Amino acid sequence: MITVTEYLLGHPFILLFLTPVLAFALILVFITTSWPKPRPVQSRRADRFRREKIPSNLDTIVIGSGSGGSTVANLLAQSGQRVLVLEQHSVTGGCTHSFREEGCEWDTGLHYVSKAMSDRTKRAGSIMDFMSQGRQMWTPFPTEAPYDEIVFPQDTYTKDGAPNEWSHKFYDGSDRTIDSIMQSIDPNDDELKKRVKTYMDICLDIHNGFVALGISRLLPKWLQFLVKDKVDQLMKYASITVRDAQNAVLNLGYTSEELLKNCPAAPEGFEPDPSIRRMKAVLTHPIGDYAVQPREATFAAHGVTMSHYMKGGAYTVGATQNISIRLTSVCRSFGGEALIDATVRSIIIENGRAVGVRVSNTDELEECKSEDEIAKVPTVEIRAKNIVCATSVYNLYTKFLPQDLPVVKKFHDSRTRTIRQSNGHVFLFCKIRGDADEIGLPDHNLWYFNGYDLDDAFDKYFKNPTEVRPPTVYIGFPCTKDANWKKRFPGISNCILISDGLYEWFEKWADKPVRNRGEDYLEFKDKLTRHLMEILLEFVPQVKDRIEYYHLGTPLSEVTFLASYRGGSYGTQCVPNMFAPVNRNWTTTPYTEIKGLCK
Repeated sequence: MITVTEYLLGHPFILLFLTPVLAFALILVFITTSWPKPRPVQSRRADRFRREKIPSNLDTIVIGSGSGGSTVANLLAQSGQRVLVLEQHSVTGGCTHSFREEGCEWDTGLHYVSKAMSDRTKRAGSIMDFMSQGRQMWTPFPTEAPYDEIVFPQDTYTKDGAPNEWSHKFYDGSDRTIDSIMQSIDPNDDELKKRVKTYMDICLDIHNGFVALGISRLLPKWLQFLVKDKVDQLMKYASITVRDAQNAVLNLGYTSEELLKNCPAAPEGFEPDPSIRRMKAVLTHPIGDYAVQPREATFAAHGVTMSHYMKGGAYTVGATQNISIRLTSVCRSFGGEALIDATVRSIIIENGRAVGVRVSNTDELEECKSEDEIAKVPTVEIRAKNIVCATSVYNLYTKFLPQDLPVVKKFHDSRTRTIRQSNGHVFLFCKIRGDADEIGLPDHNLWYFNGYDLDDAFDKYFKNPTEVRPPTVYIGFPCTKDANWKKRFPGISNCILISDGLYEWFEKWADKPVRNRGEDYLEFKDKLTRHLMEILLEFVPQVKDRIEYYHLGTPLSEVTFLASYRGGSYGTQCVPNMFAPVNRNWTTTPYTEIKGLCK
């Protein structure tokens, strides 16, 4: 009779398979038995930075309290670390924070998420549930209604017999969305429908590639072969632009295999096929979430964003501000802290290792009128075993680190870094008199696209933003998505419009005082506001004569309140070079060349 040992020795391939499985199982057992038990959490807003508020014996300091900073701080705290979160603004949250003015409230960056976030049985929902200890609630968008609707100006270029719709709707489920947009573009073109299905499947494939990339960062090197093929495939998709991918799949009928093997460059100029022309524009739908025009955008960013919402959307119950409050409050229960009004001046490097930060009160810095005054503002040194910079690689390597470090010089060398920060945005916040239901406000998001030739629309707008309408505008009504809005703001509604905006347009006012940048700045803002108001009243005419207050934010607002580098909304610009081998140390790994420092 053969023993188990003899059998395994005679079949080494089984042993080779079982070894990593058993190792992984042992790791899981260790994690589940040694993970600290949950502690009582009192959710409250962060305190202002004061020396006496700094905890002792810190394990990790996290710079920035946006989505990334709050998440890493929360998970490190729940793993048993003592974590300090430092936020330069007067509230935590970064782009998830909300603000109030004139008796109304607006979100700033989180306008909706995947429906999976509202489902605790899904990956996103279960992670959020764990981080907030069940306190963060979400309302999924109604399944029977669209979650997004794209509206276009009237356009007469259509195929004979095809509809001439100006509205195209996206629903819960890719098949429903495909049926909907085919019905509004060309319901009888079965070949186009087949190609659209292929396009959507490729987007899901890209999503799976990003999951594999995330898993690869958790696995030891000797196990990364398990996801290598998926990660390599993702990098191939990342090297393709959205315009080239759309041409290959929609015009040429490429499959995913053919696309990965060789994607030809799309021809320049006008798309001659009326139905494909419209379909390309409609399928550029999630462009607002990465803000790069089709001929320059990486298909990886487009695909993962498109797939993120394929099962519908969801929105927070209550203010989006609550997310960061709940996540950072967990740090406090494990002996850590979250502090606002805390501007990190520099990261302390000793013997090649990050050992702490130097911090000043933001309010004191804002009162300064010269560089000499800023230099005199006192700093507090805070020490920790590890530092995490969650405010972009651009702030890390241009502001926080000594500029004579080799890795900093490498970042500034065009031969070893070809990425740049993303573009910024223009935000119009409106307070509307009346109840949303009585007014008849949409309970889904609207996206305005200024024509079916988006590259052309972007080019014209960037050349003359005061005379040309923006290429894309997000129009959202948090008052119809927040289940608690009517209790908190009875008889009041709100609206947010967001369009593209370049920091370069505003750079000459960057050194002017906040809220006092001069009449020419206000005149420029008024011209941008006029375009957005025209679009709002054109597609949501029922708000006419009901807008009681409005305010326009610019990329300079993102610099002031979010510490965005040159007003960039999305960190790194989502172009193919973002994933090129020369840039992967900057973009696809949390580690830096400096010990004790992550990004």
